[in-house]
Order: sequence, then C-alpha cells, then structure tokens
Amino acid sequence: MTKKEVRKLIDSRKQKLSEVYKETANQSILHQVLGLKEYQEADTIFCYVSMENEVNTWPILGFALEQGKRAGVPLCIRKGIMEVREIKSFEDLKKGAYGIMEPNEYCKILPKEEIQLGIIPCVSADMHMHRLGHGAGFYDRYLQDAEFSKILLCWKKLMIENIPVDEYDVLMDKIIYEKK
Repeated sequence: MTKKEVRKLIDSRKQKLSEVYKETANQSILHQVLGLKEYQEADTIFCYVSMENEVNTWPILGFALEQGKRAGVPLCIRKGIMEVREIKSFEDLKKGAYGIMEPNEYCKILPKEEIQLGIIPCVSADMHMHRLGHGAGFYDRYLQDAEFSKILLCWKKLMIENIPVDEYDVLMDKIIYEKK
C-alpha cells in the first residue's frame, strides 16, 4: 500500500472508534508515558498538542508543567517547517492554522539540543518503530538531527503491520499504545 492508501484506510478505521475506546486507550497511554524512565528523567520535553481525533496529550503536558518540567510545543512557521516554543501554561496556547492549538508568538524558541524527550503524533504506526504522519513532512524535517528520545503515541486499532517508508522518514525510539 502507498502512504496515501494507508491514510485513507486509517481514516475509515478512525471513524469507527468509540469514545469509550478512545478514553480508555488514552488513560492507558497516559499512565505508560508518565511511568517511562525517559519521561521521569527529562527536565525538558517536546510534545504535540492533540486534537480531537488523536491520542490525548493535554494531561501529559499538564503533568509536565505541574512537575516543573520545561514543555515545548510545535509551531508551524512555513510549509513543512516547524519550531518548538516553550509554554509555561495552557494560557500560552491559541488556535492556529487548521484549528491546531499552537504557542503564542511571545513564547520563546526551545532549542532542539535542550530537549530530552519528544512525544510525537502519527496517523498510524507499526511495531518496527515507523510512523506515518499527515504527509507534510513537518516532524520528519524537525526530527532529522534530533538527539533526544522520540516516543510515538498511537491507538492500537490504528496501527498496521508495515508502514510504507521513504529514506527521509525518521525512526522512533519507542511506540506507546494502550495495553489491556
């Protein structure tokens, strides 16, 4: 299958997910992330701000801020290019392009070399640490030379056996999905 075909397949699967499944899966994923050695030892994390049909990262960001960790979230600055900006609270977020919550302009850039853990979104993933994004290349470009640990969050029902891979796709270090 091509990446486009996988996205279409996953989109149809996503439509069938119940709210109960998503909430239960989100709780399992949250507990796993908070229990990760990489999370517990990180002073500075980078985490996407989830939208409605993604693994919920709001509690992860909330706990990180409560625990005094530095938290960076992505800001798309032009086609295919993003940077990470540090937020101090959820008040630092505003609705941006495509309805995605993003940091305000006054939030400072968080240098990549200061990040110790990245929590990365996907459309789908496989057990070989491959991720499938939306196809704009923001994350693959940003993560190309990242030295921090890259943790991918995915609902198990959206995972497939093999994600089609291109030479520029960045491999993840770990994939977290719900455990029963």
